[in-house]
Amino acid sequence: MKYLSVRVSAIVMLGAAGMVSTTALAQSEATPSVRDGIYNEAQALRGQALYYEHCLLCHGEDMAGVDKAPALAGPQFGSTWNAAPLAALAARIQTMPPEKPGSLSLEQSVDILSYLLWYNGLPLGAQELAASQELLTRLQFQMPQGQ
Repeated sequence: MKYLSVRVSAIVMLGAAGMVSTTALAQSEATPSVRDGIYNEAQALRGQALYYEHCLLCHGEDMAGVDKAPALAGPQFGSTWNAAPLAALAARIQTMPPEKPGSLSLEQSVDILSYLLWYNGLPLGAQELAASQELLTRLQFQMPQGQ
């Protein structure tokens, strides 16, 4: 009887460990990384067109920043925004351009954000990045590895 009890306990513990592993796996799958390709080419191209229309004058073609406008690519941008939620970046984009804050919709801001991700070397994916505050809050900006 004691053997059966120990065996049942071991099975229960293994099952619980499996549930923890499954839960951890589900959580990691539920929140992809920007390094996994969270936007697609069509979205980045829409973002590029919007960037050229609304952002180019202040941030430049190479996103290095012009005058007081900060860089939107490279090490300086990466160190400023590293680990920040994408929701913060999208919200910042929505405050632009300075002479017309709030003129960009969340969808347009996310398209521009997708272009910024592409320009900073983050990979394309199969799906568009959804303009969802909940998703954007869970996702964090990260520079590509090796940069």
